[in-house]
Amino acid sequence: MKKLFLLLILFVFFLNSCAGSESDEGRDAVTYVKLSASENSVLLGNSVNFSLTDNLNNDVTNNATFYVDGVEINKNTYAPAKIGEYHVVAKYNTFTSKPLTLNAIALTGVNFVHRILYEDFTGTWCGNCPIASVRYEELIKKNNKVVFVGLHGPTVATDPFTNAASYDIITKLGIWAYPTILINHTQNWNTANNDFADMTFPLGFIKASSKMGIAITTKLEGNTLSGEYNISFADNYNNLKTIVYIVEDKIVYPQHNYFNGSGGKPILYGGVPIIENYSNHNVLRDLLTSSTGDAIPSGSTQNNTAYFKNFSYAIPANFNKENMKIVVAVLNAQNEVLNVREASPNTSNALETL
Repeated sequence: MKKLFLLLILFVFFLNSCAGSESDEGRDAVTYVKLSASENSVLLGNSVNFSLTDNLNNDVTNNATFYVDGVEINKNTYAPAKIGEYHVVAKYNTFTSKPLTLNAIALTGVNFVHRILYEDFTGTWCGNCPIASVRYEELIKKNNKVVFVGLHGPTVATDPFTNAASYDIITKLGIWAYPTILINHTQNWNTANNDFADMTFPLGFIKASSKMGIAITTKLEGNTLSGEYNISFADNYNNLKTIVYIVEDKIVYPQHNYFNGSGGKPILYGGVPIIENYSNHNVLRDLLTSSTGDAIPSGSTQNNTAYFKNFSYAIPANFNKENMKIVVAVLNAQNEVLNVREASPNTSNALETL
């Protein structure tokens, strides 16, 4: 009788044990959990997403906790900071998954997509400025590897888009003529000739590839735009810095226009003196760095390394939060932009390899 009682106790103990495995035949109860990854080999600087399901095929990812090399990570996304092997497990209630091995592979020999920065120094009051927007539209028809930032200033009349951030950059760069178009923060694309069709000048700065790549992940919660950007390197660099712009796209506002066919000017926007529904691209609203850029630590700019930075920006109530973007530009010691990337809210822009 005592033996029967002991066997009954042991049966109940094993029945309620949480150390389930894939060999268990549970059809009505959870007996194990299974961990998977969006990819098992990830390029250094990219992120990988983990998911967790139970033996009933229920996705329990949002209720699970994930650990990489024994350290809990934020939610279910991870970006390796160095090459090598990582061991991942997930926990859900009292269940622990089998370990998963993640390999972060080297950047050596990798080529990334290259983009140029197109900065338009403008103003709603500036009748000569629409040519800069037309040039941009013509340029992206030929090559879309361009990131646009519109900087309004200085404060003239009723232009509502001048601000301290744009004025600071304008002052530092010594901008005095409007419009001024800078390619990669340093090269002035002359507008005196009124030519809006010849794209030879900017196209000459778009390279076939880059040895640094930029990835940006963003999230919009309420009025806060937050996320992370990382810059990964497949070659050695020194004395680099970042300028991070917060811009608002698709701002419609009346724009003065002198392009009516007189004085040798072409006719743009129908030649009307005021373009009532003028759409302003990527208007600079604020900076997340200094106007001259923040230094990247030299240890994070060498071959097979990546520089990670979190950001958070409280969007003012009078901005259209759905049209906000972050623009991340990497500059050298001569203030030349070497690569640039933009991201809208709730996006995950991974490293772009060629």
